[in-house]
Amino acid sequence: MSNDILIFVVVLNMTVASTGLAATQEKGYTEKKIYKLDPIIVTASRIERRMLETPSSVSVILQKEIKESNAKSIPDLLKNLEGIYMYDASGVGISGRINMRGFWGGMSTHQLVLIDGITQNKGKDKLVNWNLIPLDNIERIEIVRGPASALYGDNAMSGVINIITKKPGDISGPKVSASYGSFNTQNYSLSSSRTFERLGYYLGISGKLTDGFREYCDYNGIYLDGKLDYSINAMQKLKLYLDYHIGKSGPHPWTISESLIEENRRQARLGSENDESKDREISVSVSHSFNINNALDIKETFYYRDGKEESFYTGGSTEEYTKEQLEDENTYGLPLQLNTNPEIFGIEHFLTTGIDLERNYLQYEEYAAPYQVRGDLQKNYSVIRDKIGPYIQDEIKIFAPFKLTLGMRYDLVTFNFTDYIEEDNSKKSEMSKITPMCGIMYNYQENSGAYANYTQAFRTPALGQMFTYGSYSNSDLNPEEATSYEVGIRHRFNDYLKTSISLYWMRLDNEIWYDFAASKYMNYGKTSHKGVETRLDYKIIEGLTGFVNYVYTRAKNESGNYEGKDLTNIPLHKESFGLKLETKFGLKANLIVTRVGDSYIDSDNEDKLAAYTIADIKISYEVRKWTAFLAVDNLLNEIYNSYGYKSSEVRYFNPAPGETFTTGLEVKF
Repeated sequence: MSNDILIFVVVLNMTVASTGLAATQEKGYTEKKIYKLDPIIVTASRIERRMLETPSSVSVILQKEIKESNAKSIPDLLKNLEGIYMYDASGVGISGRINMRGFWGGMSTHQLVLIDGITQNKGKDKLVNWNLIPLDNIERIEIVRGPASALYGDNAMSGVINIITKKPGDISGPKVSASYGSFNTQNYSLSSSRTFERLGYYLGISGKLTDGFREYCDYNGIYLDGKLDYSINAMQKLKLYLDYHIGKSGPHPWTISESLIEENRRQARLGSENDESKDREISVSVSHSFNINNALDIKETFYYRDGKEESFYTGGSTEEYTKEQLEDENTYGLPLQLNTNPEIFGIEHFLTTGIDLERNYLQYEEYAAPYQVRGDLQKNYSVIRDKIGPYIQDEIKIFAPFKLTLGMRYDLVTFNFTDYIEEDNSKKSEMSKITPMCGIMYNYQENSGAYANYTQAFRTPALGQMFTYGSYSNSDLNPEEATSYEVGIRHRFNDYLKTSISLYWMRLDNEIWYDFAASKYMNYGKTSHKGVETRLDYKIIEGLTGFVNYVYTRAKNESGNYEGKDLTNIPLHKESFGLKLETKFGLKANLIVTRVGDSYIDSDNEDKLAAYTIADIKISYEVRKWTAFLAVDNLLNEIYNSYGYKSSEVRYFNPAPGETFTTGLEVKF
C-alpha cells in the first residue's frame, strides 16, 4: 500500500467520523456514551490516579481490548500505539523487541517492564521473556512514555510498561480456550477464579507450541500462574503470587544476508540447524499492605525470581564450532513504600516515598561442545549487581485546576564481576545518580487537560554489555544520562471525539550502542531524541468506532564521528488507523492498518530499511458462553524486513512473515 493510499484511507475515516457525528447530533440522539471516565492507573505515580491527572503521556490497554486484538504477545499488542515500534524475529510472538521513543530494542532495552509493579528486566541484557506473560492472564497494561527514573530508577529511560494481572473474582467456573494458526502454532489455556469471604484465588495454565516462521525455530512452552488474596482485616491485605515456566526452543532466528533472503526468507542462520535452548523460570512474591487510616498507607513486597537456561550455540557455519552455555540468574527484591495525603498550610498534598532494594546474581559457564559433546570449560564467571534506590514524590494541589508534582530519587548500583579462569579480568565498579522531576497538570475542563514535565533519567549498562558478551563487552562503559522536556494535551470534544498530542525532546550523554567497526559496545558522545505523538479516537455510529495516530521520531548523534547522523533502526514516521465494529447479536470485527517508515541500518546513514504497511483483521462471534474467532495478520501479504544492520559492506536483515492466520474458540463454564 503506498503512502497516498494510506493517507486517503485515513482522511476517509476522519471524514466518515465527522459525517456520522454530525448526523447523530442532528437527530438528537442521547445514546450511551462510548467513552467513560478516564481509567485509574498506578504506574505514573505509584498510587492510584485518574489518567487525566498524570503530567505525562500515558496509555491504558484494557482486558476487553486485549481480547479483541490479533496480538500473539505483549509486544505484538503494543505495536500500534503511539511512540512504540515492535519487531519479532520469530514471526509468531515468541521473541519480540520493543522500541520506545527512538531507542532501538536490540540486544538490550531502555524501557522498564513491570508485572504488578515488580521489575521483570533481566540483569544480563535488560530484556524481558515475554513468553512468561500469557495475554489471557492480563487485566490491563499501563504504558507511561518518557523517562521515569525519579520514581523507578535504573532502566526507566524511554518509559515504563506495567502489566496488571487479573485479580481473584467471583467466577465459579473455569474458562478454556484453544487456537491454531500458521506454522502449526497452537495455544491452549485454562483458568479459574473465585472468592470466599476474605480469601480469593486465581489459577491459570497455558501452553504454546509452534514450528516458527523461520526454519528450525520451533518453540514449546508451558506457563503456570497462581494468585491468592487474603484480607487479614479491614485495614490489612496479604497477596501471594507464584509463576512457573518451562520452555524449549530451537535457535534464535537472527538476521541473515540479503542474498540468503532472496534464496529463502524462512531459512535460519547457517550452522544453527542443530542448536537448541531449554529454559525454566520460577517467580514468587509476597505483598502486605496496611491502610492505617485514610491518610496513611504502607506497602511492603518481597520478590524472588530464579531463571535457568541451557543452550547449544553454533558460532560458525558447522557443528564443529558449537558451544554449550549454562546460565543461572537469580533476583531478590524488597520494595518498601509509604503513601500519605496530609494538608499543609491549607494545601492538599499526596506524598509517596519509599526505597527499592534489589540484588541480581548471574552465574555463567561455557564449554566447547563440538557436535553437542561437552568439552573443555572456556568461560566461568559470576556477576553480582546490587541496587538501592530511595525516592520521594509529592503531588501538590495548588488550587482546583492546577496540580504540581515534584519528585527525586537517588540510585546507587554496584557491580562485582568475578572471572574464575582469568582472575585479572575481575572488576568492581559503582555508578550513582540523583534524578529529579517536575510536572504540572492543568485540567481546564472536565475530562480535558494540558501538562508539562521536566525529568532526568539514569540507566546503567547491561551486565552483558559490560562483562559477559566476550570480546564484544566493554567494562569501561559509562552509564547513560538524560534530560527530558515534554508538553502535551488530552482533549475531549464530546462523547464522540477525543484527541491527544505530546511533544518531547530528550538530550542524552553516553548512549550505548554496538560499534561494528570496533566490534564492541561503546558510548556515543551526545545524542538527542525528539518527537511528536498524536492520536484521535472517534465514534462513527453506534457500534462503530475508530482511531488514527501519527508519530514522528528523530534520534540522532549530536557529537563525535557521526555528528548529525540518525541513529539506526529508528523509523522517522509511523502511522496507524483502526476500525472496530460491535453488534448487539455478538459479531465483532477489528481492523488495524499500520505503516512504519524507513530507517537507516548503518551509522553513516547510507543504507536504509524499507518502509512497510501491515493490515491486521480479526472477526469474532460470541453466543452465550462460547466465543469463536478468525484473525489474519499482514492481510495484504506485504513482503518486508523488520530490522537490519550493515557490516563489512554486507546488509543483514530480519525477514518477517507474509500473511498468517489464527482461529480459535473460548468456552466459559
